[in-house]
Amino acid sequence: MAVFLLIKSKKRLMMKLMKVSSINEGVSIIANIGVIASIAFLGIEMQQNTAMMQSQTRNSIVENQLSFYERGIENFEFSEVANRLRTDPDAYPTGSTERFQYTLFVLSQLRMWENEFFQYQKGLFEIDEFEARTNTWKNNIAITSILQIWTTQEEQFAPSFRSYLNQIIAVQQGS
Repeated sequence: MAVFLLIKSKKRLMMKLMKVSSINEGVSIIANIGVIASIAFLGIEMQQNTAMMQSQTRNSIVENQLSFYERGIENFEFSEVANRLRTDPDAYPTGSTERFQYTLFVLSQLRMWENEFFQYQKGLFEIDEFEARTNTWKNNIAITSILQIWTTQEEQFAPSFRSYLNQIIAVQQGS
């Protein structure tokens, strides 16, 4: 009888251990599911954060463009200078205040283009948006005074952007 009780006691102990083991496995599975859910949530949050950063960057680019255009809108004298140099690249001699102002204006425009180029490279713009921007570049770089400034100052810009803009220029000039 003592052997029978001992076997029965061992069986109960084994069943309790199996129940504890099952409970531990269940808790472990729930914990693993929680970890996976947390990782998925983190991924979603990162995507939302990336989208928000892209939106803020795009907004900043538009603000820079508007500020750039406002310079010409709000400053009548400079608008006259820019207009004259856009129609006659020799309207003001090299070294004149007007030519210097215009050069800085064009360089800031070119720097915006370079920024747009790199933002496109990083996936900020879709192809159709970037194509619309490059159409604006094509129209502006065809203006003799802007092209003259580019050719004398292009070394200030990143090689990949220089190559891209110079390809646009070569196509326009039929080279």
